[in-house]
Amino acid sequence: MTTKAASEIVIGPVITERTYLLYTQGRYTFKVLGTASKTEIKKALEEQYESQGIQVKDINTVTMRGKKRRAYRRLGSVGSTPEWKKAIVTLGAGQKIEGLFGSV
Repeated sequence: MTTKAASEIVIGPVITERTYLLYTQGRYTFKVLGTASKTEIKKALEEQYESQGIQVKDINTVTMRGKKRRAYRRLGSVGSTPEWKKAIVTLGAGQKIEGLFGSV
């Protein structure tokens, strides 16, 4: 089994109104590699934010289905956006990831 770098596993944060609400509760949402397991995600996040000394308490993962898209130039042509995986991460009590939501 090949090991992947932390930057390959954690693609980036997902910033929406819902994720900001979760952020105020101490939970962070990230777009991750589709084949990554929860333990790989945990190790990658702790390695990526090692300077801040975070400890991941819990991880929930969800595979997001791609949306159907229709191409209007060719009638009857229906495609879809790619599927992707997101991880909702809960940190230990009193911990924060600095700089993720800017100065909010």
